[in-house]
Amino acid sequence: MKPLISILALCALMLSGCLHEPIHQGNRLEIGKILRINVGDTKFQVEQTLGSPVLDHSLHPSRVMYYEEFEDEESGDLLKRGAEITYDDAWRVKSIRHFGFKSEE
Repeated sequence: MKPLISILALCALMLSGCLHEPIHQGNRLEIGKILRINVGDTKFQVEQTLGSPVLDHSLHPSRVMYYEEFEDEESGDLLKRGAEITYDDAWRVKSIRHFGFKSEE
């Protein structure tokens, strides 16, 4: 019985090495959600749409960054894309800049 359990455990260990889960870091961004953000929207509205930003600038508290980095399943390339949002003194969107989305290429 013990050899059978050992063999099954060894097979399970070997098969677990065959599974590849891509690593996704940062926010999960969709261009449709980013395009819903408009100048004048409140910080609350932005965070309801995109979630919490992955990066707050300590030297520029009115600027936040939404960013994601992941491996493209088709090409295997590492893709990086994001959005930088700047707020005015009333915490309303002053400007938005996005990069790395296919619609921009």
